[in-house]
Amino acid sequence: MQASTKASSTTALLVLVGFVAVSAGLIFAATRGSKAPDIPGLLWPDPPVLANFSLLGSADQPIDQHSLEGRWTLLFFGFTNCPDICPTTLAVLKQTVARLADYPPFREQGQVLFISLDPARDTPAQLAQYVQHFDTRFLAATGDDAALDAVTVPLGVIRAKVEDGSGGYSIDHTASIFLIDPKLRVIGKFGLPHSAAMLDEGFRAITNFRGAR
Repeated sequence: MQASTKASSTTALLVLVGFVAVSAGLIFAATRGSKAPDIPGLLWPDPPVLANFSLLGSADQPIDQHSLEGRWTLLFFGFTNCPDICPTTLAVLKQTVARLADYPPFREQGQVLFISLDPARDTPAQLAQYVQHFDTRFLAATGDDAALDAVTVPLGVIRAKVEDGSGGYSIDHTASIFLIDPKLRVIGKFGLPHSAAMLDEGFRAITNFRGAR
């Protein structure tokens, strides 16, 4: 009788150990399945979502969240008096658009949006002339401080007016390029240095990854 009880206890223990092992395996597998893939620039698994905003576009038309819905948007912040980073980045975005011309998600749904952080100097007409120098398809917009905050704050974009000592000023700002998906999720962020090859590769990898989810 004692041997039988001992055997039963051993069997129960083995069953329990097996159950724990299987459970641990399932948890481990689930954890591995949710792990972010090694894709540069990807924000995953909880990308921020753009809230409602309203800016004035370069053609005097409103640019708001509806302008981005259903589109893949490469978004960059800057200002037209920027001496280096802004024009260099827009030139890179022009090259990126050319590289993505054969890629259906961008060819059919892609766009580039430049948001000026200097509304005092960047009028809609000036913005239109500025971005069209790089690509006539580029969108541009700006707005007052409250309107800009509605876009910059959720993305963690920093902007600061810096006096130059001679009555003029510059704008210090975050120089990242953001990728917004058709559901307004900010699923990509590309920091300096920018290159068309890097943006092309990152855009394709992220959209392929998101397309399966």
